Amino acid sequence: MEPLQHNGFLITLPQPLMVVVEDTGWWQGLDGSAVNEPYRTGMDRDHCLEDYRALLLLAKRLQMRIQISMVLCEWDRSDLLRHVPTATWMGRDWRNPCRMEESLDETADFLRAGSNHLEIGLHGVGHEFWQNGRMERTEFHDPTGIMRPPELIRQHLDAFAAIMDENGLGPFPRSFVPPALRHSFGNDDQSFQAILADYGVRYVTTIFSRARQYTPPLHEKITWENDVLLIERHPALTPWNVQAARPSLPPVGPVVSLHWKNLLHPDPQRNEEVIAPWGDFLTACCREFNRMAAPDTAACWSQFAYHSLATIRPQAEGVEIDVSQVPNLSGIAPEFFLKIRDEQNRAWQIRNGRMEIIERDGPVSLARIEFFSRNRPIYLTPWSSRASL
Repeated sequence: MEPLQHNGFLITLPQPLMVVVEDTGWWQGLDGSAVNEPYRTGMDRDHCLEDYRALLLLAKRLQMRIQISMVLCEWDRSDLLRHVPTATWMGRDWRNPCRMEESLDETADFLRAGSNHLEIGLHGVGHEFWQNGRMERTEFHDPTGIMRPPELIRQHLDAFAAIMDENGLGPFPRSFVPPALRHSFGNDDQSFQAILADYGVRYVTTIFSRARQYTPPLHEKITWENDVLLIERHPALTPWNVQAARPSLPPVGPVVSLHWKNLLHPDPQRNEEVIAPWGDFLTACCREFNRMAAPDTAACWSQFAYHSLATIRPQAEGVEIDVSQVPNLSGIAPEFFLKIRDEQNRAWQIRNGRMEIIERDGPVSLARIEFFSRNRPIYLTPWSSRASL
């Protein structure tokens, strides 16, 4: 949505910006793809608590609950994955090679304490799929986007839930990033989304053109089925295996897709040197008038639906906002965010909703709008005085 100029003010439903960090959760950094093991993060060292502290630091700099999309096989304390042979490279002989209970305890405690800043997402159990002992890409879909058998998918998701439980990592995630972006949608009750919905997942991001589309997306950058909202991710800002990456290209869509290795230094004690420029870069992006920092995954997906599908039209002294085309899904809140640039700093009248100014930066205000009815427009009109809210 482009900003609308009217009656001395500029107004927009800003595009949200949300950081999603893939491939978190591995303890070994080694790329094992040449020896029938997962790609992991491709780090030349193992991971440690400092690598999670780096993610927390980025989240705090951005004032955002960033999404960390996790792979959990190396968190398996009880070797339960020996009962899910397609989930790991050892099959029925699985014994977790990362025997590090003290590190697991310490890191699980850290993630629980930092849950207001770090949101665990689903990425996979082992990221890949082992058929007759041989690794195939990827865990939930083959390279052409054909879904794995539903009963095996459910075994993997049940194992993910069990590993979360035995580490006290909280409820099952509400978000999912397909491993290697192999995914499918548009086949309704037979879709992967139908399975995800059973596990409470409501938010998916992938590159639509790389997914198998049984029917086209409902809109260019957003679609939904089975009460699951999918949004276009766009290519990552930097390749998955680049270590200590420097920000350069601005993000295109709502999801800033990064991989764990991108944000980490070879020396974990120096991770902040990598995080700091990313924090500055993304903070500057969020200050653009048609952008905003999303507080969390739910707010990002919800706001992107309004940004993409709602309309703002001039109406007398104010504007009319029509949200009737935004789907009524459980993951889309009956509220959205507006940015207004008004040099007169006027207060606002609202019909069919409540308005709260949550941030001011000179003449620019970020407002939260809670509406009462999806089927009636919201009207906003500035008072003629300069009184502030």
